Amino acid sequence: MTDKHSKSFFGHDTGIIISSPGRSVPHIFITCIKRKEGGTWEKTSKGEGKTIKLSIEEIICILEVIKGNHAKWRGYHVFKEYRTEILVNWEDDTKQTIVLRVGDYEKKLTFPNLNFFILLLDHLLLEKIEFATTGELAKSKEKKAQEKEYSVFSEQLKAKDGLHVVETTEYDVSIDYMNITAKIMVESPKALLISLDTGHEFWVPKSTIHSKYNTKDKQNFQDLLIDKWLIEKNLISMDYDRE
Repeated sequence: MTDKHSKSFFGHDTGIIISSPGRSVPHIFITCIKRKEGGTWEKTSKGEGKTIKLSIEEIICILEVIKGNHAKWRGYHVFKEYRTEILVNWEDDTKQTIVLRVGDYEKKLTFPNLNFFILLLDHLLLEKIEFATTGELAKSKEKKAQEKEYSVFSEQLKAKDGLHVVETTEYDVSIDYMNITAKIMVESPKALLISLDTGHEFWVPKSTIHSKYNTKDKQNFQDLLIDKWLIEKNLISMDYDRE
């Protein structure tokens, strides 16, 4: 059995490369590149293109969309000053074309590449569940460093067709705080639904709020000190909704 995998899916203007550095590594990489005006392709060796890392959980989310169990999956990778949105959904109701969007890159997959893509992700998922969850990797220095560097926040929203929209955020925990002014609309045991002066609303986990607030005051704006990664994630979402 091979330990590494790499498969390219090229179109006329955009290509993606799915790679797995090893079966005992609990993530894969997706690299996106575009064809430049001269006809040549971007080269990652020159710092061109875009590469993102997907965890086992995120692979599951993508497969759930393709297999019709979720409406779409949107992921946010936030690291230092770099923010990348990953979106996976169907192009239309015929469900013949899946759209993979990574930042400014967009790749569409149809038969037979779509089938190949599904089979590859299924294989990688089973492989990593078997070999990357044994506990051996958790003992390595590399794994410990990764656990210190990143954390993950996930949430589920309801789509119009009743399916769930799954959102996952991978963020750099060293990012500091950001002060915003917002109204508290609803309180749940673990989160607050807040509203900005733009009218945009989103949920904020109480664990990410680092200032005092009054949940009984639903009329006035309050100053809230919140983890910067969460604000950046919702700013990305606002930009996407305006497109």
